[in-house]
Amino acid sequence: MAGLGEAAEQRAVAEARQALVGIAPSVPPAIVATTAIRAAEVLYPGIDPFLEMKVRTTQEALALYERIRPGVAADLERMGPVDRVRLCAKLAAVGNIIDFGVGLEFDLERTLAETLAVDLARDESERLYEALAASDSLLVVSDNAGEIVFDRFLADEAARLGKQVYLCVKSGPVLNDATREDADRGGIIRPIEVVETGSSSLGIVFEECSPEFRGVFRRAGVVLSKGQANYETLDEADRTVFFILRAKCPIVARELGVPAGASVLTASQ
Repeated sequence: MAGLGEAAEQRAVAEARQALVGIAPSVPPAIVATTAIRAAEVLYPGIDPFLEMKVRTTQEALALYERIRPGVAADLERMGPVDRVRLCAKLAAVGNIIDFGVGLEFDLERTLAETLAVDLARDESERLYEALAASDSLLVVSDNAGEIVFDRFLADEAARLGKQVYLCVKSGPVLNDATREDADRGGIIRPIEVVETGSSSLGIVFEECSPEFRGVFRRAGVVLSKGQANYETLDEADRTVFFILRAKCPIVARELGVPAGASVLTASQ
């Protein structure tokens, strides 16, 4: 996807393999993947191989978002506060299917229908609502480009409750993770404040993150993490973190106690 020829592709594989020699078994999978990606990136400096696909998936997500938004708004009007959060969480989980680390093919409309038709496999919507009600701010740790379009439902719900909402993005491209440009394309506008992590790693690696991001993470009343890579790196954070993700990996699914592919809203502590 970076436009390399076969010889350079083979060299990229060799560079990635060499970078992983001796890596500790305890290192989260997101960091293992980042290590391999960065080793190969030296062969295509300054190129974002997934840019075209990020733009396309964002456009697809926006088209679906605009189509369903009136119906979602009508449903929310009929719901109590916990059910409102639950529906927004389900919609946020829909976008998590856009993951080029797993595969390049996905069906947003089918995923939407399937996700809304079943209960969350783990559902801490009431706890999330109570945390939001008792706080002044929400930090959404975003995952993929395109996916952030569906995070807008939950971000808007928090803003409706009077909370300051922050949405963090990566400071450089890695796979199809969202950057500031992707947030702009996805319609993330004020009052939602976009904050960069200061890093281009998959997941959150605090040693690489900017003081600004670390400050927002520490001060936010509620932290909501999207996706599996963020779960892999934040599940032992020194504060409560809520997670919305699809358990795409059987190991993560087993750890969460849910079927592979299930959507969850859970918390770390």
